[in-house]
Amino acid sequence: MNLAKNRIAASAIGAMGVILWATETTLVTYTTAIPPLQTVAIAFFFAAAMSPGVWLVTRSHPLLAFRQPLRVWILTVGSLVGYHACIYYATQKAPPAAAALLQGTTPLMIVLGSAFLPGERLRWWHVVGAVMGLAGVISLIDPGDHASLSDGAPFYLSLIGVAAALWGLYSVLTRTLPEVPSSALGLFYAASAVVSFVAHLGLEPWVQPNTTEWLAMAALGCLPMGLAIYFWDYGLKRGDIQALGAFSYVEPFIGALLVALFTRAVLDISLLWAGLLVVCGAIVASASLWKRQRESAGDVRAPANGTRGTAILDALATVSTREDLSSVSNSILERLMEIGQDYADPRKHDVEIRQLLHALSLSISVWDECESADARQLDAA
Repeated sequence: MNLAKNRIAASAIGAMGVILWATETTLVTYTTAIPPLQTVAIAFFFAAAMSPGVWLVTRSHPLLAFRQPLRVWILTVGSLVGYHACIYYATQKAPPAAAALLQGTTPLMIVLGSAFLPGERLRWWHVVGAVMGLAGVISLIDPGDHASLSDGAPFYLSLIGVAAALWGLYSVLTRTLPEVPSSALGLFYAASAVVSFVAHLGLEPWVQPNTTEWLAMAALGCLPMGLAIYFWDYGLKRGDIQALGAFSYVEPFIGALLVALFTRAVLDISLLWAGLLVVCGAIVASASLWKRQRESAGDVRAPANGTRGTAILDALATVSTREDLSSVSNSILERLMEIGQDYADPRKHDVEIRQLLHALSLSISVWDECESADARQLDAA
């Protein structure tokens, strides 16, 4: 009944995506002989092949992605292809220490960038947790790595910086698209595979993968480039984006641990301390998930820098009784009627209407859960 619990569950699902991402570092080590764009294209083909299973589990329509506007396609496909192509290409040739540091800026960008989203507020624990995570990532960098910045290294580092910024921007903007279901990602994966393959044909030679490389690319598509992004997308749209941004610092730590376990890399005590710092930072940043909500669920006045839709979504996340839910549901309908009376310029209320419709959908789902619970109680009696 309490939507705050749903927020925690969504955040946990997003965190599962981060953990799955950690397998990427290890799997990529088996594909270094394959051109980057070819790797991205094949991996996204396997990710797209999972779509029927996702549609079956979520009971969603297979063609939902085609109902999305062009800007959603450009943002999603551009981010998926751009990020992975840049990372896979550049990390093979960039100085490892500098590359790790640049990649570690993505979570910090997500945490700080989320402050500009409607209904989100950046608190001190978000910043402290993000900085602790960054410190943990920095501690993973080999201090003896003094790779020269010659031989094109600045170019490769620039690509990693672009990829980090692109993924941070994509993650923040995804939060503004709650009406785009996570299940629609399957068709975006397919489009990303096509775009990557066309770019591969124009820029790279085809290299015939061996059995190990095929298996590694299949695993890349199913885990870090498939399920992980499904989970991440769901968590971003319905969970605590600041906590998820800080938690994503766990990924390079787990990735380093997996590399040490599955390769001949040395596993030393510094990895333990780095992991402790990263995990503690994630716990601090997620404090808002456990903090008792003191605001009244019925208070849906518009904030000074937001809309009534934002306030209603915030109130909906705090409901704990049927009375609270009824009050918020009435506020949604009242606000929609007010907008209907002032609809001379439809664009004026575009963002708020999307928020209200999303809130209405959530409230209906909760009412359905309540009725199902009542029916079960009657059957038990």
